[in-house]
Amino acid sequence: MLQDLLAHFTYAAVFALLLAGGVGVPVPEELVELTAGYLARRGVLSFLPTVVLAWAGLVAGDFLLFRAGRRLGPGILDSRHVARVLTPARRAFVARHFSRHALWTIVLARHASGLRLPVFALAGASGVRSATFLLADGLSALVSAPLLVGAGWYFAGHVEVLRRGIHWVELALAVVVAAAAVTWFLLARRKERRVAEALAGVTPPVRRGGDAPPR
Repeated sequence: MLQDLLAHFTYAAVFALLLAGGVGVPVPEELVELTAGYLARRGVLSFLPTVVLAWAGLVAGDFLLFRAGRRLGPGILDSRHVARVLTPARRAFVARHFSRHALWTIVLARHASGLRLPVFALAGASGVRSATFLLADGLSALVSAPLLVGAGWYFAGHVEVLRRGIHWVELALAVVVAAAAVTWFLLARRKERRVAEALAGVTPPVRRGGDAPPR
């Protein structure tokens, strides 16, 4: 059915389905991208426009959810679907990371299918800047969209096998992004320590109470 839908409505269907998935409609994003790649291999679609529309649909859907979080505020976090995944402890944990590493938190959430929707809603409600969100989500989707559409195109003769293994692809993406985030975080902490040590080295000594001021 999905294949027929994409074959009939082509690029409009690719964009619309991924947009809908971004705002919470239960559309399997990865399956849409794989099937679009498969149809590109069969000549129904062209590969490059398919990748561009897939990327645009992902980012547009995510941004609409982000803006809904901004517009509705903390109230959206109390909805049943969000509260079930984003417990108060998790919400506090993610909110702390937004205050220090908003970009990397959004990048990681894009590849964590169970957390993506509540984390993006929380990003909007927490006041994360729109430019920061678009940069993080756009760069993240710039990796996943070509990869999954390209996988559907390359393995066109083994789509069923690829569909069953899609969770492994998603896990591999999350591991790569997580490794990059941890590396960046450790380097940032190391730089902060060096700056703190340098500042401590030039701080003037504190006079004791009995010391007379220099004449």
